[in-house]
Amino acid sequence: MKSNMYYAVYDISDNRTRTRTIQALKNIGFVRIQESVFCGSLSSQQKKDLIETLKKITGENESVYLILACQKCFGKVTIIGYGFDKEYVANNLESMVL
Repeated sequence: MKSNMYYAVYDISDNRTRTRTIQALKNIGFVRIQESVFCGSLSSQQKKDLIETLKKITGENESVYLILACQKCFGKVTIIGYGFDKEYVANNLESMVL
């Protein structure tokens, strides 16, 4: 199944809505890379499901952006300062639960 890399960026003022949004992103496998920025890979069905979930959570008063980052472009991300593990986020590394 083909998947694409996405950034999820949100600006949510309501604490409950923000917490539910964060949980939805984590549940689908996204990794937090900044305070209000997550990154992860989605199949087209996962993307549709996530969009429906986020619509139910956020309504029309909050904003969430899903930004497509093709594999080629994602590999060209420039990180300044403390970064995130691009290989893990891109699902190129196996995660281990200890």
